[in-house]
Amino acid sequence: MPISTILADDHAIFRQGVAALLQAERDVELLAQANNGTEAWELIQSLHPDVAILDVSMPESTGIDVARRVETEGLDTRVVLLTMHDDPSAALQAREAGAAGYVLKDNSFEDLVRAVQTVAAGGTFVTPAVRAKLSALKRSGRTTVALSPREREVIRLIALGNTGKEIANAMYISPRTVDTYRNRLMDKLQLNSLADVVRYAVQTGMVT
Repeated sequence: MPISTILADDHAIFRQGVAALLQAERDVELLAQANNGTEAWELIQSLHPDVAILDVSMPESTGIDVARRVETEGLDTRVVLLTMHDDPSAALQAREAGAAGYVLKDNSFEDLVRAVQTVAAGGTFVTPAVRAKLSALKRSGRTTVALSPREREVIRLIALGNTGKEIANAMYISPRTVDTYRNRLMDKLQLNSLADVVRYAVQTGMVT
């Protein structure tokens, strides 16, 4: 029996390209496509695919949101997330939401197929580049925790040298909220200085 799948991504050209490749796979059956999170959730409920391949950043509901709903509802569908984010905190957030696979969009198609096959068999798959960063952080003694997209953006902007006021303007939040984010992040990641924040951002690939 082929692995039944759905595919959701709001970028039509990318989605159609991946769909064409999936349809050429003998052991994968693509049941339907969606261009936002709401449609993806409706397809999961109606079609009960073995695997849902979801873009992390979609309108209406993100791939993370959909994965969390699948987990909360106790559905059998396994979720593979497609993303541009290669920092380990994003992968950990995906895992905490219940996603079984985490694949970078610049990986080869073979990696995606391997992820689909692995999660359909009950396993988990994290793209090798992210696994390597997780291992490097562990070896360096750095704490790795799940961070939200807004938390990652605050770290990235700090690491790029932005002031609290500049971060506030960029994110449309108050300077006091920026201070709250920064203090909470430093506590969560066990970082003692802004220099530590910069090093963490570099090590996790948030900035290069």
